[in-house]
Amino acid sequence: MRDEPTGEQLLDSARNVLREQLMPALPAASRHAALMIANAMSIAMRQLQNGDEPERAELRALEKILLAGDGDGDGDGDGAGEAGTSMRARLKELNRRLSHWIRDGQADAGEIRDAVRAHLVQVARTKVGESNPKYLGNGARTAA
Repeated sequence: MRDEPTGEQLLDSARNVLREQLMPALPAASRHAALMIANAMSIAMRQLQNGDEPERAELRALEKILLAGDGDGDGDGDGAGEAGTSMRARLKELNRRLSHWIRDGQADAGEIRDAVRAHLVQVARTKVGESNPKYLGNGARTAA
């Protein structure tokens, strides 16, 4: 267990100081930059709160979709996964393969189309939930 304040708490405190004390003292020309910094800090806080679960959920969904399409879950039809790769590298690779599927028309019809559409909507909602939760209308950090 980490000592307090946590990274999330430190970011929150720094963001509050920026918004409540420093921004009012800044010239108008600098306020937009300060707002962008405060927003970036808010996004980082939400990502810390969520941990790597959104990426893990996306990876599980991609593996399920690609498994339904070619039988082994890695999307290339060879029956072998990529042992030893990091989660982010694996996620990037499977997203690349899904992109190829979409471009090649392999996700245009049937259950696979519905699964791909649902996956892409979920990923978009999760990303918007981290970057701009107010847009979703319910204040949720993610829709995972």
